[in-house]
Amino acid sequence: MFYVIGGITVSIIAFVFTIKFLCELAARVVSFLQNEDPGRRGDRSIYDYVRGNYLDPRSCKVSWDWKEPQEVGQTMTFRVQLFYKNGQPFPAHRPVGLRVNITHIELALDIPVTQEVLQEPESNVVKVAFTVRKAGRYEVAVKLGGLNVAYSPYYKIFQPGMTHLIVQFSKSGLLETIFLYIYAYHFSTLVLTNGQQHTLQIEPRDEYGNPTSNSTSLTDEANYSLGTVDDETLEDCYSKSVSLNKPQCQVLLRLTLKKTGCFKARISYKDQPLSNGEFDIIVLSENEKTCVEKNVSTPGISIYFEAYLYSSGNYSSSSWQLPASSLLAPQRRPSMGDEEDEHDSPVEGQPEKVKKPKKVYCYISPKQLSVKEFYLKIIPWRLFTFRVCPGTKFTYHGPDPVHKYLTLVVDDGIQPPVELSCKDRNIMAATFIRFLHKNIGMYFNP
Repeated sequence: MFYVIGGITVSIIAFVFTIKFLCELAARVVSFLQNEDPGRRGDRSIYDYVRGNYLDPRSCKVSWDWKEPQEVGQTMTFRVQLFYKNGQPFPAHRPVGLRVNITHIELALDIPVTQEVLQEPESNVVKVAFTVRKAGRYEVAVKLGGLNVAYSPYYKIFQPGMTHLIVQFSKSGLLETIFLYIYAYHFSTLVLTNGQQHTLQIEPRDEYGNPTSNSTSLTDEANYSLGTVDDETLEDCYSKSVSLNKPQCQVLLRLTLKKTGCFKARISYKDQPLSNGEFDIIVLSENEKTCVEKNVSTPGISIYFEAYLYSSGNYSSSSWQLPASSLLAPQRRPSMGDEEDEHDSPVEGQPEKVKKPKKVYCYISPKQLSVKEFYLKIIPWRLFTFRVCPGTKFTYHGPDPVHKYLTLVVDDGIQPPVELSCKDRNIMAATFIRFLHKNIGMYFNP
């Protein structure tokens, strides 16, 4: 009886293994018929599939040459080990159709990679290298012949690197911060009102622009300062307070300017200028602020300012240009004198007479800044037109030698720069900037 039961058990086990072998054989034959490239069937046969003598993506392995977490900016490598279906190493020097796709999940950003076959004899390892610049979560998909290797795709996280400080001009709110940061990057003029508080947001970021929360500047409030680009202090002209917004990894620098004029400002941390920390500040009085708001709120009417146009290139090469220390100092609107007398009178200390500037009118609308000249006082002639957009840049200089009006250079990078001196230069520039804010959908109250 014992021998009968043992024989039946052995027969059942043999039958099960036979069925399993036949199913595996059938699966390999079907895989060969469905997936094998017809152009390569001359190199492989059904017998190779029966023996498992073919590259199988599910049998391949991936090993990583780093431990998480890692910082951005470094060259990272991992290795793909190739195997036959039967578990034997597959020579990596043979064409295998290896494809590696690395993508930033949030930004949908593809990362370029390089592949290298290790030179050891009979090596079955392919080394893959890549470098990421943006922090976040990445998807690493490794495919052979269009099929994922075992456990692919993989997910890896990279952290921000060393910290740099970025300044953002903002009142409050995340959406407004984004718009103001774009504005500050392209058109770096900040318009404030004398005696009113304004907030600058300072964000620690690495060299690739990734926000980081591990910076010591988030806990150091006493080392932020405001000065000019020629290292002159403005401590007598402003008051400040610093607070921290740790959940959003921001330092809030609240400034109150006490003096009207135009400044070339620089924000520093531990006496080192911040990235994007140099910008122009126009401080308006209450009357000037009211004038700007009136100009912007007048619908359907272009605002104009009387100005004087200097010939192209005259401002940068003429002998009457003020030194840098004078241009960067706080500037106030000068008192008015007799214009006709000033046209012909020489400037003290000037070796030769400056060419008489041309009287023009600057019209500002929500869409453009136009410089016009009038013939016979009734026939308008448009000389220059600049769009109200971040690409139109202003450069602020000191008084001109003839009328003693503050000078403004307008440049859009397409046509030659235009040099204008205007009695109400700061109001004209603030009106242009206010229209610019409205065009990009941002609320701003100078």
